[in-house]
Amino acid sequence: MSSKNPRRQDALSAAQRKMETLRILEAEGTVRVSGLSRRFNVTEETIRRDLERLELEGIVVRTHGGAVFNRNREQYESPAIQRETQNIEEKKAIVEHALSLIQPGDVIALDASTTCLHLVKQLPNRPLTVLTYSLAIANELVPKTEINVILIGGYLDRDSMANTGIHAEKMVESYHVDKFLFSCHGFDLTRGLTEPSEAHVQLKKKIIEISDELILLTDSSKFRRKSLVRFMGMEDLNRFITDDQLPEEAIHELEEMGVQVIVVD
Repeated sequence: MSSKNPRRQDALSAAQRKMETLRILEAEGTVRVSGLSRRFNVTEETIRRDLERLELEGIVVRTHGGAVFNRNREQYESPAIQRETQNIEEKKAIVEHALSLIQPGDVIALDASTTCLHLVKQLPNRPLTVLTYSLAIANELVPKTEINVILIGGYLDRDSMANTGIHAEKMVESYHVDKFLFSCHGFDLTRGLTEPSEAHVQLKKKIIEISDELILLTDSSKFRRKSLVRFMGMEDLNRFITDDQLPEEAIHELEEMGVQVIVVD
């Protein structure tokens, strides 16, 4: 008879439990320790540790016997796998136009956003150099042998599948890129572009410093969303590609700042 515990055999990994817990919270707003224990086939103590980690990340507030979504969760950046499924049609339209701006021979930088991940999935295999700190993007480019890939190293952020930190920032300083294509967690005409992670912000600032052209790829759902850390003003953008739900007055104000706004259907 096997000595393996079937309860352990059937249990999901911590990362899988986290993703499923987030989906339940999105749908219902609350979770119970006992319910998650039965659902994931793990002990209640394991679930309590899971919820403790989510609380430390600012995602939930623990309650007696469970947890609820943190009311200030706009500061929270959902994991890359989850974010990749959000606003897909808008991202596809934005990416389609962004591809037309990338010319053979360009040296481009891409952030760890799911919009840029969608972009590289459609990027033709032609002579380019791509600088990125995203493991997911680098992995997507492996079979595209005409594209040179420079992967910035550093501390691994598992939620975003990206490298950040002082080593990454130092490495960026030695390069120069023609175009930096990137997204953000939120943008506001007064506050500018913001992210929830200071580590990501510091690295983006370094890439901004070495870039000739700054191109923001962001759908209108992020308009007036303000996250924790600001990394640049809207007026510093060269181009902004977004969808047709951005208010007309916001477009006019951006154009008055000198930003080329490209609205896609």
